[in-house]
Amino acid sequence: MKRLFSLILLIFILMMLSVNFAQEKIQIQPEKDWEKIIIVPNPEPILKLDLWLNKPQGSVYKVGEDLIIYARANDDVYLYIFDITPDGQFKLIFPNSYSKDNFIKKDKVYTFPDKPTYKFKVTPPFGKEYIVGIITKKPIEIFPGKRFENLAPGSVIEKKVEVALDNIQKTLKREEGKTWAQSVTFFYVQEAQVRSSIKISSNPPGASVYLDNDYQGTTPITLMLLPGNYRITLKKEGYLDYSTNIVVQEGRDREYNFTLQPAYGNLRIETDPRGASVYLDGSYKGLTPLILYNIPAKTYQLRIVYPGYQERVETIRVEPNKTTYLSYSLIPLYGSLSINSIPQGAEVYLNGVYRGKTPLVINNINPGRYQIQLRLKGYKDYVGFVDVYSGQISTYNFTLVPLLATLNVFSTPSGADVYINGVYKGKTPLSVSDLSAGSYNVRVTLSGYEDYYETVYLESGDVKQLNVTLKPISSEINIDSQPRGARVYIDGKYQGTTPITLYLREGRYTLTLSLEGYNDLTTEIVVKPRDKASYMFTLVPIVVTKTYYLNFTKGGYDGNLIVVRAENVFMDKEGKEYALVIRSSGVFEVKVPSPFNFKDVILKINLFFERDEKKKSEIYPSLVILVNGKNITLPISFEDKDYVIAKWNIGDFFDPNKENVITIRVLSEAQNNVRVKEIVVEGR
Repeated sequence: MKRLFSLILLIFILMMLSVNFAQEKIQIQPEKDWEKIIIVPNPEPILKLDLWLNKPQGSVYKVGEDLIIYARANDDVYLYIFDITPDGQFKLIFPNSYSKDNFIKKDKVYTFPDKPTYKFKVTPPFGKEYIVGIITKKPIEIFPGKRFENLAPGSVIEKKVEVALDNIQKTLKREEGKTWAQSVTFFYVQEAQVRSSIKISSNPPGASVYLDNDYQGTTPITLMLLPGNYRITLKKEGYLDYSTNIVVQEGRDREYNFTLQPAYGNLRIETDPRGASVYLDGSYKGLTPLILYNIPAKTYQLRIVYPGYQERVETIRVEPNKTTYLSYSLIPLYGSLSINSIPQGAEVYLNGVYRGKTPLVINNINPGRYQIQLRLKGYKDYVGFVDVYSGQISTYNFTLVPLLATLNVFSTPSGADVYINGVYKGKTPLSVSDLSAGSYNVRVTLSGYEDYYETVYLESGDVKQLNVTLKPISSEINIDSQPRGARVYIDGKYQGTTPITLYLREGRYTLTLSLEGYNDLTTEIVVKPRDKASYMFTLVPIVVTKTYYLNFTKGGYDGNLIVVRAENVFMDKEGKEYALVIRSSGVFEVKVPSPFNFKDVILKINLFFERDEKKKSEIYPSLVILVNGKNITLPISFEDKDYVIAKWNIGDFFDPNKENVITIRVLSEAQNNVRVKEIVVEGR
């Protein structure tokens, strides 16, 4: 079948908009130009993608001409290439059903099409077309539900480019900026109809040219236009607008030269108070009220000056054949500031300069925004901003916040729990800085030590330190095992490994010892007040009569379990070792050879997934483990390492007289991949 496909030459057509010759001016309708929204802003542009074609960017391609795409990245990444057609469709280029592997190496140039089974040939529609490239450090699902490896190059992903670009924006913004990058290039397709060269000049030059109300540039200008009727409008500051209709004939070049007529208007300016000096474009014109007749109709910089008032600078426009009326109320240069506080007597600093104590009025201040700081003993400094307005008194009232006290608690040994007035605050060493003035009952407690109590009085702004030496509880329990190194649990809580000395309070406790390769030992111990007891336990080895396994750390399938199914999985190196990565909707299935007749069958999987810190004893909710198609229960234990070793007793699910199948499945709604280093089946 592969040999048959290699003989097929599949030509996928790229859709493009109309254009004529390379030397002609290309005109794209604004609503069809997506240049400004293709690129997603990247806060950490570490990765870089170079994307180019077999012609320079912006070149014109003839219909039927081959299009070749080149790509190069500055790191090992995954590459995605898409096509935006001018008629609003978003198409797939790479990866595709012929080139499924989209992982590319650092600084290597890749060429597309990359296989002889397909080509890109240029066809209509005509115009500007974009090639969009995206690189990522890990495979991502840009369009949910779209499996690029199952789609032919040229397949339509979205019929509306706006929908596709919005989807890309949302997908990339969920990723860290340093894990992705974009690049865009474009080209044009030659248009079948011949354009004509239309040269437009004006006297004076520099007039803005509008073609059917669309801005084209300034005179002199040459436009490449299709045959038809057009409305030409010329606009220039100080001159009357000029409009006319022109007829463009196919292949017939024309030149037009238009003379613009100057425009004049009147300007009337009034101010309060009167007598202000008026300047137009820096030239003095007189005192207000002022009327200026027959001045060029254009845009001016107006400046109004009057002693004791703020200078007024405006950009104004004198309209043709009209009188423009302007009236201004001038603003005095100074203002006042009134400051009060609760309680009063706070020191006031304005932009760092001491001005007095509250209540306070400061006069003759230039208008603007100032930083204000209020200081009063026993209260927090207030820092903010106040605004001063010309000719006004700006009033501000501030309520100061009393300073809080700080209590620092240290203990020997550290790590003790601290309660203040019965409320848990944290572990020592501890600093509590939000305490109001008053008396506080402090309790310091640590397992194996007697509780410590003290009453502390704090005043506003106090910083006190409490040093506590905890006294061990006299009940000393020594636990050892043969062999040593067993994990010790008291009432299910991990304590350390044997040999270990514990300080326990009076009572009954459930003691569990656990060591890899040995049966767990669980017993009850009784602790008496101020007692000293020693325990020695001999652990019983687990007898493993038969083991099947599959290890992935060397980058392959190493072991004697039989792989029967592997979907949506890949090998990924992490440090010096590999792991099998199962993506969303991925399935990995192995077979245990028969016969396998044991009372206890232990399944152990060394895996990694994101876990809820509050639910460490629960399996990943999107991870399903099946034995012979049946969903097995939660694991009997977890062992915390870099990875997690989850253990199940699956003997009840096994048929000893046939081959048994174990399935690892990651559900489609999973947000993260699952990494597996080893699968082990032990018969005991």
